[in-house]
Amino acid sequence: MIEAIFCYLFNDKLFLSKHKHLNEDYWASKACGKKLLFNNIRRISNKYNIKISRLFHEDWKHFIIIRNPIERFLSGFTHLCVVDMDSNFSLRICYYCEGNMECVIKNLYETLKVYSFNGTETLFHIKHHFFPQTWLCHYDKNKKHYIKVDYESKDKEKFYSQLINIFRSQNVPNNKLEYVRWELNHSKSFHSTNGTTTLEKQKEILFSNPNLLKLLSIIYYDDFIEFGYKFPIENI
Repeated sequence: MIEAIFCYLFNDKLFLSKHKHLNEDYWASKACGKKLLFNNIRRISNKYNIKISRLFHEDWKHFIIIRNPIERFLSGFTHLCVVDMDSNFSLRICYYCEGNMECVIKNLYETLKVYSFNGTETLFHIKHHFFPQTWLCHYDKNKKHYIKVDYESKDKEKFYSQLINIFRSQNVPNNKLEYVRWELNHSKSFHSTNGTTTLEKQKEILFSNPNLLKLLSIIYYDDFIEFGYKFPIENI
């Protein structure tokens, strides 16, 4: 719901004219469309006519949401490759593996190898959902400017508080902060798999297969090291 939050913060009248709740704003129903979406810093610079160096001035705050790599993979895999398995959209993202986790992980590993060697482009949603987080958001170049906000499905209140504190530090009005806080605590993203039996089943499949755990540990090695998450197995 991050996109919905920013749409509301930038133009609450527009957002509330189309939606009552944050979780109603997704895909084709996005109130702000793609107006607030940028795939690199330069496009933000051009949009707001601000030099890139000024974008990292104290008036601007940049934060990235990080998540345990295994939890993140399981969430994306369960939603896209199991729950939504039969849609044409998900079939492409999941390498036409028809819900087979081993198939997806091995194909992802090959995709990342090719990408790391020559930068071959791949589907946006494969990158967005499955690439290492340290490979996204120009992290290697700009990490010193980023505030890391850790998302834990078992401690969402901590995550919500971090977001609210960032918004408050940027002088977001209290009434908007209260709306966002209430929505975060009472609305659930339509594609959330947290707490479902489907997610638990996929977790069991993964943790019963040391080879898959090792391959995921290799795939997300940089994330584990950079963000201090514990590897799921020893002797990587």
